[in-house]
Amino acid sequence: MAREEAVPILIDSFVGIYRWHAKRTLFRVSIVRGVREGDDLIGVSMLENLAPGVGYVYYIAVASAQRRRGTGRLLLDDALERFRSDHAEIVYAAAEEDNLASLALFGGRGFRVVERDEMGYQEGGLGAWGLRSKMMVVSGEVLLGVRINPPGTSIALVPPLG
Repeated sequence: MAREEAVPILIDSFVGIYRWHAKRTLFRVSIVRGVREGDDLIGVSMLENLAPGVGYVYYIAVASAQRRRGTGRLLLDDALERFRSDHAEIVYAAAEEDNLASLALFGGRGFRVVERDEMGYQEGGLGAWGLRSKMMVVSGEVLLGVRINPPGTSIALVPPLG
């Protein structure tokens, strides 16, 4: 997928400063993933490994005509699996505090609001003070986080139990 293909989805999905930032991030972020329906790109995610063991979902955007069909969930599941395979222990995302669809999407995958005074992620909490500047969390947004590979665990696929 050429990153330029995602620009119309970003224009359709965001307004104002979010549109500007999403388009800028598209060309700066390390990982861009997409979902196609036939030849058409219908959704995109922008991801980054912020530090060893820490993933960040910058944006998930779905073409307006394709929303409410599971595309966002597919992109988020793909992001979590990618971070898991990169041995991330924790994944963060941010959403506007009144964006109920985004909050439900992330909440459905175990993300929760990270409190400002919460213990740091390296100490067992989800706090991320040292990383917030990389995340670009702005006023009106909440930081969300989920542990996907807790320290000291090993995840292996096993055959189905009979």
